[in-house]
Amino acid sequence: MLRPLYELEPADRETLIDTLGVWIEKGGSAVQAARHMLCHRNTVLNRLRRFEQITGLELSRPRDLVRLTLAFDALQLLGPAAVLGCADAWDRDVDG
Repeated sequence: MLRPLYELEPADRETLIDTLGVWIEKGGSAVQAARHMLCHRNTVLNRLRRFEQITGLELSRPRDLVRLTLAFDALQLLGPAAVLGCADAWDRDVDG
């Protein structure tokens, strides 16, 4: 689900992943996510829209949202190997 993000520059990828995580944490509220991230709500919405374009998922589609939330949780718990599906992913530099 999140593999296409790993074709982006690390900083860009982390921005999208962080935005997604805060948005999920804030119950899908762009306003609350923006307050937490100290940015405008349109910035959050633009990042989420870009995330949808890159992954082909739609955050408004319940099935996609469930799959995405599980993939996000796996990424947080297991790191990039959960996304990339290979043991050598632990050695990749995802922080830049």
